[in-house]
Amino acid sequence: MTADTPSTTESLSAFANAATPSAERRAALTALITAKVLPKQADDPAVADGRAHLLAQVFALDAAPEHRLLSIAECIRLGQVVKRWAPEIAEQLRPAFAEELPSMQLLNEADDRLNLARACALMSSAWLPAYLARAIAEEETGEKARGEVVAALLARSPDLATALRQLASAFQALRPNTEEPGETVAKRLARTLVALRSALLEVELEAGDEPGKALYEMLALPLSALGKPQNEKVQLDLVREALLTVHDIVRTRISVVADPQMYSVVAYCRRLLGSTSWPKDLASPLERLITDVSEALILLGRQGQCDQTLLGQLNVLCSHPERARALARDLAKKHPELPEDVRDWLERGRVRAARQASESAIEAAASNADESIGLALQAARRARAMRDNLHDPLLANLEIYEPTMAPAARDLLDRVQTLAVQVEQAASLRALDLYGIPGEEIEMSPKFFTAVGGAPKQRMLVKQPAIVRKRHDGSVGDVVAKGIVE
Repeated sequence: MTADTPSTTESLSAFANAATPSAERRAALTALITAKVLPKQADDPAVADGRAHLLAQVFALDAAPEHRLLSIAECIRLGQVVKRWAPEIAEQLRPAFAEELPSMQLLNEADDRLNLARACALMSSAWLPAYLARAIAEEETGEKARGEVVAALLARSPDLATALRQLASAFQALRPNTEEPGETVAKRLARTLVALRSALLEVELEAGDEPGKALYEMLALPLSALGKPQNEKVQLDLVREALLTVHDIVRTRISVVADPQMYSVVAYCRRLLGSTSWPKDLASPLERLITDVSEALILLGRQGQCDQTLLGQLNVLCSHPERARALARDLAKKHPELPEDVRDWLERGRVRAARQASESAIEAAASNADESIGLALQAARRARAMRDNLHDPLLANLEIYEPTMAPAARDLLDRVQTLAVQVEQAASLRALDLYGIPGEEIEMSPKFFTAVGGAPKQRMLVKQPAIVRKRHDGSVGDVVAKGIVE
């Protein structure tokens, strides 16, 4: 090989020499990469010798632990530059992972820890998940390395909850040698959550068993042992990332969106801040979670379920209980398709007490007649419309051509009017009304209508109105009998 510059010659010589110390070999490889000697001249004997020395250092029994780790990291770095070597290097390194490696923190440079993390990401040893979790907890400021290790941990975990429990154990065992250990741990937790949120979007990983509890323990257990941070910025950073992590989990793992326990860390965050109301700086993540909880309440409500604990999360997320109650009432108002007892629960904030058995029996008997009253109301309104249209022309013609029949016809039309009014009153007493006007185009709602004549569309024509019960505020409540649309 012809050296381009003297510095390249020196770097090649240092990289190839078996006696070169680990740190100097690392510097030599950096110089070769910077000079762009690799990968075009990767087949030079000096480069091959340097690679062989790196691998030998990995398995040298007398090598210092940090030198072994650095050699693994440098092998990975070499494979990244000479990409055709990468699969072979990974296979050559695999025996080094038969037993647990020394702590990643023995490497002083964050870039070296990043490359060691990349090596771990290629392996699948049983000890790796716990090792990776400890590396995450012990990482100070190497965010690229932390991100790589988080991704590797998730890839080696059966589900998200298991990964979070590994992290909880690692952080609980962490004892940083600093003046404010609680603050140190809080900062690392916040940085870990940043990396975790990014990785969650890239991996297909099931939620697992009680991920909300695992996330709560990841924060609460370490800080309960070391003391919560007193610095306001540290508190806010940690809480913000915790809230956003909950949001990202429920958005990407829909199976837990309606699990109240998933939001348990939110109450802990509020206690951590030591305030009766949330700081304005956290308005954005809180609004996201309010939306998540609201959608979960609607999802359960459509199935006829009322989860009081989940509803209570609105109180935790809102600084004032009045706003939480207003949000719940607004959900009831905006979603008339919800069962009436669910809407009533959202408005009142609690499930209405069951009526006395005798009262319930009377109401059940009366309810059986509601459909008939509703059908009578439909017929009465049609009859009244026809009466209004016929009254004047019919009587005028009878007065001219059949004057003897005019009084009887007038009496009949008046009785139709009276009957229609009485049916309207009966319907009003039972809070019954009709929903939809025949011939009107209306948004199709399975709660109110049955579609005929083809697949349901977003908007369809009303053939027969639905019979509904009106609520005390005049809005539509329960459906007594569905209408028909086509």
